[in-house]
Amino acid sequence: MKRFGRRSVILGLTAAAAAPATIRPVWAQKTVPVSTQLGWLRNGEFAAVMVAEAKGFFEEAGIAHKIVDGGPGKNPIPIVAVGQAEFGMATTGSHLIAARTARDPVDVIAIGATFQKAPGAYIRLADPGAPDLTPKDLEGKTIGVQAGSEYLVATIARKNGLDESKIKVVTVQANAEPLMVGRVDYFSGWVTNQTCQIEQESAKADAPPTVKGKVWRALPLADWGLPAYADVIFATAKTAQEKPEMVQGYLRAVSKAIAFILERPEEALKLVAAFPNQIETADKLAWRWKIQNPLFSSPATAKHGPLWMEDHVWNANAEVLKEANQVPRLVPASEMATNRFLPGAKAG
Repeated sequence: MKRFGRRSVILGLTAAAAAPATIRPVWAQKTVPVSTQLGWLRNGEFAAVMVAEAKGFFEEAGIAHKIVDGGPGKNPIPIVAVGQAEFGMATTGSHLIAARTARDPVDVIAIGATFQKAPGAYIRLADPGAPDLTPKDLEGKTIGVQAGSEYLVATIARKNGLDESKIKVVTVQANAEPLMVGRVDYFSGWVTNQTCQIEQESAKADAPPTVKGKVWRALPLADWGLPAYADVIFATAKTAQEKPEMVQGYLRAVSKAIAFILERPEEALKLVAAFPNQIETADKLAWRWKIQNPLFSSPATAKHGPLWMEDHVWNANAEVLKEANQVPRLVPASEMATNRFLPGAKAG
């Protein structure tokens, strides 16, 4: 992912996210209860909504905010669809595309992308100083993936001219253990999550020789033909149509939180570490910040501000799913996502 100078990123984010801190909009003179359904357990991945709440950015918008934890068996899309929460955070945009194209379509719409580049990757152990990975490195290797994501290997192979018959795919759980014990050469995970386990294990004095002193290298799927947004904020089309000012206020609060995290990362870390029921330690959050915070930024957010989405990313994501027979039809970006509620929409 292209890196931008810290000053230019912060200026772009702050300008788009800024709003008077002491004046509520007319519609919000009465506080409105609003819930966000997370896509997983309450950890630093969802720092933006926790900081927005802790800093009072939701309150400024007239929102009495509540976080609803996710976890195994808790899909945020149907929860939001039936009105149990006003907003949700989908792990990837692919889940929203699948919901919109299902036999019984779910009328949800993406209204902002927290992570501008999905952190999904094929990860391996390597010696310090090892070069960056390329798709060609996958040939002759075994990749451990979670059930249902096997099609991504085929897509990477097809888009990068690989011989798929030379790649072995096995099903594993969502942790790095198969990689650590040598069952697989690559593991499908998020660079913001499972790579921490690799670093911890390789640093142990009693680590096995195959692990001790090793580093991780990642082949980001988004860099090799599978672009996608991650931790996508969404709502029902009904909510967006009937409560546009509430949606705008909500997104303004999250945008301000992202700008705050990037401008004052140490203070943001302390807020998240102390946030009620947040499950990661300050040390784990500090590790996460180094990898995760750059994902908030992109050329689009440098121009328009946090959460901005581009049609070409949504269209490419949908094409990957359609070509892999994961969805029955293509859904254009114009039907899938909108930026019109974001602060940057007014700015430019």
